[in-house]
Amino acid sequence: MDATEIARAWFAMCRTGDEQRLTDLVTEDFVAHGPGGSGDLAAFTTWLRWYPAAFVDQEPVLEDVIVSGDRLVVRYTIRSTYRGGYLDLPPDDQRVRETGIIIFRLAGGKVAESWFEGNDLEVAQQIGGRITPA
Repeated sequence: MDATEIARAWFAMCRTGDEQRLTDLVTEDFVAHGPGGSGDLAAFTTWLRWYPAAFVDQEPVLEDVIVSGDRLVVRYTIRSTYRGGYLDLPPDDQRVRETGIIIFRLAGGKVAESWFEGNDLEVAQQIGGRITPA
């Protein structure tokens, strides 16, 4: 599987929550890094169970796929419908536009590590979250 196929498979896996596909795509010592910190395969699996239930009808678009050495960089846009479970914000079937960049480190044709940066604040605002002064 080449890097572009890995990127497509990753977003398909995130859309469906396919845990078997996750184990096929990542190394046993996989580590995910993101705004909430770093986690191992078990922590990412927990996120994978939550995400496609909270944001359904996902329509991912891979805007850019860049490969350099053992790195795969994907800039993406996902449109989905919010069904609840994010920051205790109530669902109202809101359509959401999420954008972000994921950097993957590949090893042996699998994802060994990922770094995620997304527009979490904007997503929260789209579903009713507000910033209030302390």
